[in-house]
Amino acid sequence: MKATGPGGRPTVVLGGLWAGLALTRALGRRGVPVAGISLHGSDFGIRSRYLRRRLVVDEADTARRDERVLAELRRLAAGGRVVLVPERDEHVELVLRHWDEVRRLADMPLPDDPDATMRLRRKERLAEEAVRAGVPAPRTLLADTEATIRAADLRPPFLVKPVEGQDFALAFGRKVVVADTVDSAVAAWAEAADRGFGTILQELIPASTERIHSLFTYIGRSGRPLADVVGRKVRQGPLGFGTAAVFEVQFDERVRDAGHRLLASAGYRGFAQVEFAYDRRDEAYKLLEVNTRMPQWAGLAMTGDFDIARIAHDDLSGLPEQPCRTLTADARWIFMAKDVWVSMQMARRGELGPSAFLAPYLHRPRVRAVFAVDDPMPAAASISYLRSRVA
Repeated sequence: MKATGPGGRPTVVLGGLWAGLALTRALGRRGVPVAGISLHGSDFGIRSRYLRRRLVVDEADTARRDERVLAELRRLAAGGRVVLVPERDEHVELVLRHWDEVRRLADMPLPDDPDATMRLRRKERLAEEAVRAGVPAPRTLLADTEATIRAADLRPPFLVKPVEGQDFALAFGRKVVVADTVDSAVAAWAEAADRGFGTILQELIPASTERIHSLFTYIGRSGRPLADVVGRKVRQGPLGFGTAAVFEVQFDERVRDAGHRLLASAGYRGFAQVEFAYDRRDEAYKLLEVNTRMPQWAGLAMTGDFDIARIAHDDLSGLPEQPCRTLTADARWIFMAKDVWVSMQMARRGELGPSAFLAPYLHRPRVRAVFAVDDPMPAAASISYLRSRVA
């Protein structure tokens, strides 16, 4: 791919779901050459008209898959360095496995030191980083043995969480396991260990699932924040401990400041989502996790008025920094197919009525997760994706 003028440095999106599609559209509409590499044939974003080149590498063998991705990246970077944006955890993991070679070919929204990324990605290391940064967090320990769990000085209920990555959710159909007793925590740990997953044990913050807030930010090459979004999950699935079906901008200075304190302590650069739960017992926001990538709802921050994709692309292209911008519009991001499914479950439990369901859809501005008038094919392709997830 070739650049199309100042600020038009070619960009490769590794991944083709909601965030990757949003970034593809945001840059493609500006005339930036964008290529897409997907690891799954069901990724609907790979159908975007704004991709000038696309490749699906749907290989079961990890080594063969990685080599095909690297070969494509070498081709795309033959005319000069490109910007590479890994969309999801599995894409960040691929980049980290081949860090030195990828760094020779591309600039990425990740810190130069891969250990800075790992300190935030791995949840047992994240707990240590939170202490170092002075950021409150639920009590957490590495669930390495049954004896460790039984001897833990934690009060139930517990959360059993994967140490790293999204494969746990794909394997179990949920991001975390809620354990009401030590015995059930041991059982959840054992099942995860049998299937090859390392886990942590964490205290559950009571009544926190309705107040899950996030900072989504881009930290520039200089270490300065260049774009901030703070908001909360309105509805999520699976219920209680899932990914967003509806997300809204809702600025909170405490969330922003705590998130940046943690990222600065780790020496982090690039895209990051820092997630907190509000603890009513001491009125504090407590750290849950850090995603060293864009969140699913990143498209909320990629519009004509506020475009974190452009800000990051310009910075990675070597253009001068601009002052930090904060998204303040009272906007909503909606993944309608998932929201209908989630809302039906909530309605059956008596937790959601018609007016509350409709409220985000009547609100302006709102950002659709997939559909766009000028780029309709991903929405059609998303039907196959949804079917694959249900299956």
